Amino acid sequence: MTSCKPVPAADTDRVPTTYEERNTWLMAILVPATSLVYFAVVIPRLWRQPAAEVAWVTPMLWAMGVTFAGTILGSIVSAMVARDSHTESDVRDREIVRHGDRIAQGVLGVGAAVVLVLAMVRADQFWIGNALFLLGAVGTTWGAIAKIRAYRGAFHG
Repeated sequence: MTSCKPVPAADTDRVPTTYEERNTWLMAILVPATSLVYFAVVIPRLWRQPAAEVAWVTPMLWAMGVTFAGTILGSIVSAMVARDSHTESDVRDREIVRHGDRIAQGVLGVGAAVVLVLAMVRADQFWIGNALFLLGAVGTTWGAIAKIRAYRGAFHG
């Protein structure tokens, strides 16, 4: 005699989105978006004038500020909207965060070496600042993508 278990509906077997996962989605969206806007502003300037003359500091500060403020506001809004859902971090969240952070740190480690070489060859501040900004954005984005994949089942600890 075999027992027949009912197959759960697709909506009922989904793990609720945690606070950590919602914030990871925010970073995965905001960092690439603000970085692309930053480079859309700065690269045309680089085509018109030498790197040493390109005004890049203010647009970079705006990009970082918008990312920072957007993350805070998005986190507040998502917490208000998802008031009834699972919000506490658990062991799985901590493991996934560590996994994504290791990937981000790997990219940032390579980035630190690139920036160090640029400083050693006395590259213009434009190149050093932008290399660090780009590699930070790439590391953060890759880390966020790794976390999202892990939340969606591609993580085995």
